[in-house]
Amino acid sequence: MKGGGFYDEHSEYQRRVAQSGLTPLTDLVQRMDGVEADPLTIVDYGCSEGANSIAAIREVVVAIRHRQERSCIVAAHNDLPTNDFNALFHNLIEHADSYLTVPGGPILPMASPRSFYETVVPQASVTVGLSFSAAHWFRDTPGAAVPRSMCAMDATGSAQVALSKQADDDWTRFLTMRASELGPGGLLFVQMIGTQVDSDGTRHVTAERLLHAMYEVAEGMVEEGHLRREALDKFVFPTYMRTADEARAPLERPGSPLAGNFRPDRVTVEPVPNPYLDALHQDGDKHNYSARYIAFVRAFTESTLRRALFEPGTTDAPVDGNADRFYTELQCRTAADPEWSAFEDWTLTIALTRTARAESACQADLI
Repeated sequence: MKGGGFYDEHSEYQRRVAQSGLTPLTDLVQRMDGVEADPLTIVDYGCSEGANSIAAIREVVVAIRHRQERSCIVAAHNDLPTNDFNALFHNLIEHADSYLTVPGGPILPMASPRSFYETVVPQASVTVGLSFSAAHWFRDTPGAAVPRSMCAMDATGSAQVALSKQADDDWTRFLTMRASELGPGGLLFVQMIGTQVDSDGTRHVTAERLLHAMYEVAEGMVEEGHLRREALDKFVFPTYMRTADEARAPLERPGSPLAGNFRPDRVTVEPVPNPYLDALHQDGDKHNYSARYIAFVRAFTESTLRRALFEPGTTDAPVDGNADRFYTELQCRTAADPEWSAFEDWTLTIALTRTARAESACQADLI
């Protein structure tokens, strides 16, 4: 993610997604059975700079306080070591919705700078695990190319098989780590971009239109000599938009090590309206819309594009220049036709209750 506060400043859509899950999340927390540990531990997997998740953690803390007013609460924020944790803890102190202001027993914030595809906190220590707009990222570079597209969901044939298996392995790994970390009765609540499948088989893929627009801009840069064709041909944006069936698969597959470890409480795919388009429909200002919307896009795409496309593919300008060229063109074309690159979101929400103790963290690491 683009750091220095840029991601938080331009993540209104992610904030809307997190808000869409607060009612079911707090309902589930209030109904949790047999979770009377002290301290209680909340882990935010993929916290980024924290402005959105801190507000969600506050709602969980409030729900816990209704049951256990004086218990100690540990809030562990997890992301890659390259994450801007300085911005996160600044938000924690300064944010109006910080959970630190909730009255009651002590609240202890901590950080775990580690991939959530690995063990993040001690075994069986977690009461509530949260993850917002993070678990759709591939663990490693996508292992197959998609002709004339950077969207993994456009893959067909052997490429589709390879990418769906890679995504399934990643999701299984994520759930295996969480099964090890959650205590019995603990709750795991995850939201990520998804794919909705209608009864007639029609598929609605989150961000599909945006990724197609991004490919068009990148291809234009190839034709103008700014990018190498081979770099674009190899590049797939490393996100996978799971269906509800794909989310349940590791829990239901015969012989899966996860079978019996979780009780599914909620698996849904629901649309979340685009706040930038909503504002455009109210004020009609295409230039304001394109500036705010492309800042949102840049916040979550630039670090990936720089590392996997611009750095290996730039031919005639500094990487910074090609990044600016790419987003300037994307913004200009979006201002001319807002629907061309519009982000459409179908959010996949998964809520699972831990039903039994997992194998040891070391054993889980072997899976």
